[in-house]
Amino acid sequence: MTEQAVRLEAVGYNPEWAAFVARAEMIDGQERLVYPVFFRAPLTAEFARVMRGLVERARYLHRSGRSDIRLRRPAGYPMPTLAA
Repeated sequence: MTEQAVRLEAVGYNPEWAAFVARAEMIDGQERLVYPVFFRAPLTAEFARVMRGLVERARYLHRSGRSDIRLRRPAGYPMPTLAA
């Protein structure tokens, strides 16, 4: 079994859903898949709790195969740069 890494991108808050949203990139061996994920929590929620919730949701979607939307990135795709 390969080790899975999760990288969160574009984390934001959607007040209509009362949830944090993000793009979660799952790195599973040579395969890189990106899932849209959300975690319901108030805007004042602790950072660690929100990140843990988003990562757990991404892992669930990846394991279950139940995601309606996912993006497959090629192995040589460069990592996005962080905005200053």
